[in-house]
Amino acid sequence: MDRLEKLEKEHASKHVDIESKRFFFDVKENHKGKYLRITELSGGRSCIVIPLAGINLFKERLGEVIQEAEKLIDSNGSM
Repeated sequence: MDRLEKLEKEHASKHVDIESKRFFFDVKENHKGKYLRITELSGGRSCIVIPLAGINLFKERLGEVIQEAEKLIDSNGSM
């Protein structure tokens, strides 16, 4: 384990399983500040990190994209 990883503090953590994928949502803090890390596990691992300073803008844009995706779900029956 890397020295900086030991200095991370976890504030919240949730996960969800969708099809063959597992997504983790972790709010953490390190020497750079507080952030949301979204990790996808599906054979491999990939993640994105969003500084909490931008979380409201991220949520707003994600909500907009989700609304458009829901229209596709409604028109096709499912994705």
